[in-house]
Amino acid sequence: MEYDNVREALGFLIDVNEGNRKDMDFNGELPSFEDLQETNREALYNVADLLGMSDLYLENSASK
Repeated sequence: MEYDNVREALGFLIDVNEGNRKDMDFNGELPSFEDLQETNREALYNVADLLGMSDLYLENSASK
């Protein structure tokens, strides 16, 4: 999901991380740790993009 502003993305991250895993629907299943990690990573990458700091994650992915 792409966010239009940092506030929207951070609100999503707070909701996801304060919510109950049982209330999350990942195709009818409970999200795994990896699902939650990927959800967080995508939102954080979007925040970095909005702030003009994509180098933070591009440098990390290039070194892997």
